[in-house]
Amino acid sequence: MDMTLGELLKQHRAQQQLSQADLAEKMGIEQSYLSKLEGDRSLPSDAIFTAWLSALELSVDDVLTQLDKSYLHAKLSQLPDVQQWLREHSVQRQVHARLRTYVAVFFIAIAVPLFYLGQQALVFDDSVYEYNSPGLVMPGERPDIFYAWHRLSFPTQDEQNAFANEMIKREDRKIQLLRHYRGEQFNEPIENAPNDGFTRTYYLKKTFAEPRWQNTLMQALGLFFGVFGLVALLIELKRNKN
Repeated sequence: MDMTLGELLKQHRAQQQLSQADLAEKMGIEQSYLSKLEGDRSLPSDAIFTAWLSALELSVDDVLTQLDKSYLHAKLSQLPDVQQWLREHSVQRQVHARLRTYVAVFFIAIAVPLFYLGQQALVFDDSVYEYNSPGLVMPGERPDIFYAWHRLSFPTQDEQNAFANEMIKREDRKIQLLRHYRGEQFNEPIENAPNDGFTRTYYLKKTFAEPRWQNTLMQALGLFFGVFGLVALLIELKRNKN
């Protein structure tokens, strides 16, 4: 059951262990008048209301926040202090409602592009580039020696066959799966080689897509923000309607 002003301030008087006579003396009024106020048989003037709160060491906000808004409008709105408090709180409610609406719309607004960016992998490319290297390139050799040696000219067929056998023996295939494109081919020096002349040439063999957790996370966040914003907006619209 909602409390009235008289009931609430009577409760505060009891909590402070003050008798009606003691409180009436602090307020500078007759005890009989205080009895009417606490019994809600009389409404205080603005001056008496202020004196009442001062005697109990209470602020307007301490008291009015504990009373139902409909009761304040119906019974106490003629008091200037109550009118002012109601106006201020009405403005605050409107500001807070507007802020909640803006926040809900903001979450909805960022949800769509966030989900789209994750789904289309526009920020974090999910392409994987497979590069193959057939073997080690010796110092002074052309980088594409493993694919171009058969186009070289040899004095004799025996020399050509010997070179072909050497290239077969030198085959040492390596594969690199890269997230970034490095062209149709690229060269890399060999670690722990005798000198910098030893390299590997990697050739792009194929490209395929492999989902990245960053894109999955962006899609999940987009869904979460969208649902959160929509629910918050519906709640706010329902609150404003009521």
